[in-house]
Amino acid sequence: MRKILALLCILMVSANLLQGQDMNRTDNKGRRQGAWTDFYPNGQRRYEGQFKNDMPTGEFKYYDEQGQLKATNDFDKSGTRALNKSYVNGRLVATGYYLNQKKDGEWRYYSKENGKLLLVEENKDGKPHGSSRVYNPLNEQLAEEVQYVEGLRQGQGKQYYDSGVLMMECQYKDNLMDGPAKSYYPSGALKEEGSFAKGQKVGVWKTYNEDGDVVSTENYSAPE
Repeated sequence: MRKILALLCILMVSANLLQGQDMNRTDNKGRRQGAWTDFYPNGQRRYEGQFKNDMPTGEFKYYDEQGQLKATNDFDKSGTRALNKSYVNGRLVATGYYLNQKKDGEWRYYSKENGKLLLVEENKDGKPHGSSRVYNPLNEQLAEEVQYVEGLRQGQGKQYYDSGVLMMECQYKDNLMDGPAKSYYPSGALKEEGSFAKGQKVGVWKTYNEDGDVVSTENYSAPE
């Protein structure tokens, strides 16, 4: 009973604050104008920001149910493009642009543990499109790079050792490895080479020792 009364008090105070500050207004056409805010059922603020002719403008702030800031969107004059910054426990974990509420252009993602760069990815219409680079969360060394087309891996992909030496290179088609592939020892020497088709090894694959001698040869059948 006490919890219910406390919640009612919070909601009443919130409503009075909104009324006193002339917030959450609409014009005679039903368009949102000026300062707007919303609350969770527990009384905590959900978001706050400004509207002009029903379009968001300037900075919007979004909070979790404990009252911690979880994201901001800084809208341009059109209200369709916004720079987003997302947070976990006060630490920046992602930033990039939304266009018509879909991810657009370059997005950067960071570790919630130490703030190190994890991923840099190009987007279009809310899907990965263009280059994608994954980084080691300990030292921000490039770990993987690949190309995307409309959300699918296409073209060349590369993976790297923590030292930065190339570990593997291959080709992708529709998210599956397809085409020639090579892997390397940490020294940079060729370790294995062959081809993939629809994600499976096909044809002749050769394995080498670090001196460059062939140590094994295998032949794989094409997938059905």
